[in-house]
Amino acid sequence: MGHTPDLSMSGTRSSRQDRRSAVWTAAWATVFAIAAGVLLLGVVPRLLAEQRDFEAATACPAGVVSQDCERPVAATVQKTWTERHNKTTKYWIRLTESDGSSHTIRMSGEEWDERPVFRAVKAGDRVTDWYWRGQVRFIEFKGVRQDTHEVPTNDYRIPAGIGMALIPFSLVLFWSAYWLARKGATSPLRSPWQLAVPQVAGLWVMGVGPVSVAFTPGMTDALWFTALGSAPGLLVAAVWAMAKARADRRRGTDTIEVAPRIPEQEEHFPGFVIGDVPYSMTGFGHLVAGPGYLASTPDPTGRIARRTVPRTLVVERVRPPYRWDPGDNHKGCWIAECRDGEEQVLIAAEDIHMPWILGALEPVPATTGTH
Repeated sequence: MGHTPDLSMSGTRSSRQDRRSAVWTAAWATVFAIAAGVLLLGVVPRLLAEQRDFEAATACPAGVVSQDCERPVAATVQKTWTERHNKTTKYWIRLTESDGSSHTIRMSGEEWDERPVFRAVKAGDRVTDWYWRGQVRFIEFKGVRQDTHEVPTNDYRIPAGIGMALIPFSLVLFWSAYWLARKGATSPLRSPWQLAVPQVAGLWVMGVGPVSVAFTPGMTDALWFTALGSAPGLLVAAVWAMAKARADRRRGTDTIEVAPRIPEQEEHFPGFVIGDVPYSMTGFGHLVAGPGYLASTPDPTGRIARRTVPRTLVVERVRPPYRWDPGDNHKGCWIAECRDGEEQVLIAAEDIHMPWILGALEPVPATTGTH
C-alpha cells in the first residue's frame, strides 16, 4: 500500500488554517471568560448581598420611611387573572393603593398551596402591600402573606449557573486555541484525542457546575459540590488521555490497514473523489464499485452520469480524515490517499465501503478459455 508516514507527517509547524482557527477560538474564549468573570465576580455577589439584606429586613418603625425596611401600604384588589405561556403559568393581581395609584403585580408560586393570597382574594378585598427598596415584595391578606415575583431570594442561581458553565467552556476553548497554534502539526486528524478528551472533560464539568448551583443552598456549597462532582470526570479524562498517548507511541502511524475486497457485483454507496482530475466533479457524491471498475456519480442508484476512475490511479494508503482535507468534514469516513501520475487524489467513503474501493482498483486477474 506504499509508504506509511507517522503521525507528525505534517511537520512541526501548524498550518495557516490551524493558526487562523486558533486566533478565533482564543477570541471567543476571552469573550466567554470575561462574561463568566462579570457574572461570578460582579452580578452574583450583588444578588447575594441583596438577598441577605432582604432576609435581614424588618418592618419600618412607625413614622419612619426607609428603603431598607419593609413598609406597609394599604391597597384594594381590582382583579386577578392568570396567563399560560408554553408550560409556564403567571399569576397577576391588579391593585389600587390608598393614594389612588394602580399597580399590576406578578405573584410567585407554582403549586396551589404556594399561592394562599392569590387564590383567596377577589375584587374589592382589602390587602396590604409590603414595599422594600421601592418594590412590592409580598402581599398580606387576613394575616397570610404571599411573595411577589420581585422577591430577590435565589435570583443569583441563573447567573451563577451560567457563569459556572462558562468557566470550563472558556478553558476548553483556550486549550483548543493553544493546541491548534502550537501543537496542531503533531496530529492532522479532524478529531484528535488531544482536543476530544479535554472537550469531553469540559462538558462534564459544564454540567456539574450549574446542577450544583441549582440544588445547593448557597454558592460555597455549590463550589464544593462542583469540585467533588468534577473529580470523577477529570480522572476518567486523564486515564483516557494517557491510554491514547501510549497507543500513539506504540502505533507510530495513522495508516489504516484495509484488506481489499473485490465486489462480486456492482455496489453503489456514498463517497467522493477529491482532486484536480476529470472524474472528480462537484455534486458527484456517490461511488460505483465493481470488479476492476470504480466510478463517481451524482446518482444514488449509480446508473447515470458515471465518471470512470482510470487504471492509472494508484492507492498509496488509507487514513483518517485530516483537518485540511478539501470538501466536507467527511465525518465517519476513511480517506484513501491515491496518486494519478503527479496528481494527488483522495477518495472519501465510510469505513465499511473502503475494502470495495481498494478491491475495485486492483487489477482483474486474466482468465483463459476457448471460444
